Amino acid sequence: MPRRAIQWRLFLTCWLVYTVHFATDFVREHYLVVSMVEDHSFRLDKYYGLHVDIFQNPPDAPHGGAHHGANPGISMLAAVPYFLLRPAVDLIVRRELEARAQHPDTAIVYNDSRPRRVEFYHEIRSRGLDLRFGLINLITEATCMAPLVAWSAVLLFQLLAGLRLSEKSSLALSLLYAFGTPTFFRAGFLNQNEAIAVFSLAAFVLLWNPEERSQLSLRARFLMAGGLGGLSLLNDYSGGLALGLLGLYALVRRHDSVSWGRALRDSLWYGLGAVGPILLLWYYQWASFGNPFFPPQHWMAPVKWIDVGYKGVGGFTPALFQMLLADPRFGLFVTAPLFLLGLAAPWICRRRSSFVPLREVLFCLGFSLAFVLFFSCVQYTRLQYVTGIRYLAPAFPFLFLATAVTLVRLPRALIWAVTIVSLALSWSLAMVRSQGSVVENLERVLFGGFQLPWLTVLGKTASQYAPWLGSVSPLPVFVLLGTVIYGLWKIRRPWDRPDAGEAAA
Repeated sequence: MPRRAIQWRLFLTCWLVYTVHFATDFVREHYLVVSMVEDHSFRLDKYYGLHVDIFQNPPDAPHGGAHHGANPGISMLAAVPYFLLRPAVDLIVRRELEARAQHPDTAIVYNDSRPRRVEFYHEIRSRGLDLRFGLINLITEATCMAPLVAWSAVLLFQLLAGLRLSEKSSLALSLLYAFGTPTFFRAGFLNQNEAIAVFSLAAFVLLWNPEERSQLSLRARFLMAGGLGGLSLLNDYSGGLALGLLGLYALVRRHDSVSWGRALRDSLWYGLGAVGPILLLWYYQWASFGNPFFPPQHWMAPVKWIDVGYKGVGGFTPALFQMLLADPRFGLFVTAPLFLLGLAAPWICRRRSSFVPLREVLFCLGFSLAFVLFFSCVQYTRLQYVTGIRYLAPAFPFLFLATAVTLVRLPRALIWAVTIVSLALSWSLAMVRSQGSVVENLERVLFGGFQLPWLTVLGKTASQYAPWLGSVSPLPVFVLLGTVIYGLWKIRRPWDRPDAGEAAA
């Protein structure tokens, strides 16, 4: 099969699976999507009280109003498809509300043991926002988050194939990354941390350019990589780590061919590429808070741990370091134990049996360690259980690349064992999405059967929408999905050109 056809099939497979597993969590980033599209504003006054991260600007802020304590990057991206599809959403919502007006005595039921979630559903239902929020969730997943993360799997395939792995091995590893790591879990709803992972991987591929395969000029590659690094910062201030580390890598990589002075001058193109997103971030902060340079967290209302360091960001905390790596609910090596294999990659490189050079392996591990250390200083790491492993998402593709170095050297039987365990853990997280431990998620699938997040929520609210949904199994959805994916890979398109070997046969 031609490589381009493999890439398209890989992208569509990931996109379909991620979309089918979308979660209904209406996160803080969604409110900014709605406000930008519907009110042409960054203010979230209408939604104050619906989310704990939405706060009123303090009296000392030059601008008033309500905003949330996050950077706007992923919301700006997701606002584009919602802007295009809003007329359809308005039509559906209007008809639904007209139908409800004829039955005003309908009871509002949400069968969940978590009081805050029940309260939230009652509030948005009473405001007539439940269907709109649900459709926005689906739109931002299907047209923003799912394709964005699916693209990262294609990028990884291109990189692995360019490093002279066979196409079969490159495809298998890319699928393992897409569905055997927490990437699968994070792809289920709008999230800035996973977006940083995608942008950072794309920038790394552009800067590394193994064996000089890219036809783009050096300036174009550095400008694009800088833009992607700037987008990482626009998504979250932790993206500044990615921006800086990738900039250092650009300098060192360029020094392979020229002097340090010339490398430094050429690396300025990387910095120039980052200017646009940085200016956009400063504009957002000025428009929202009246100061372009202070982060949104500077203005947020007092919360627990805010007195530690600067707004909750202080010195290194060993307990947080341990939580990030080993907490049973969201620890990196608990949710993805296969990443432990990546720690052995430098020794494999020293034996000269690695398809990834030692410098790039060390960069991948150093990039990952930087995020672990940074969030070991952020007190809000303790709240990560609310939405599952999140803060270390930018490390996923880099850790996986190092992991692949070790994985391909293992005996075939051990590779299969690692793959099966990884897929089981990752899929259970993507299906259940509970606030319990990883083991509890796995048990719920093993003993309770397959699940889909959106179908689970519909079952809890079935009395308002379709009472029969309370007992619907997700198996028909999985059968349909499997059939589509099987056809996607097995049915050759008439315009596909066969490989030379196939043509000769």
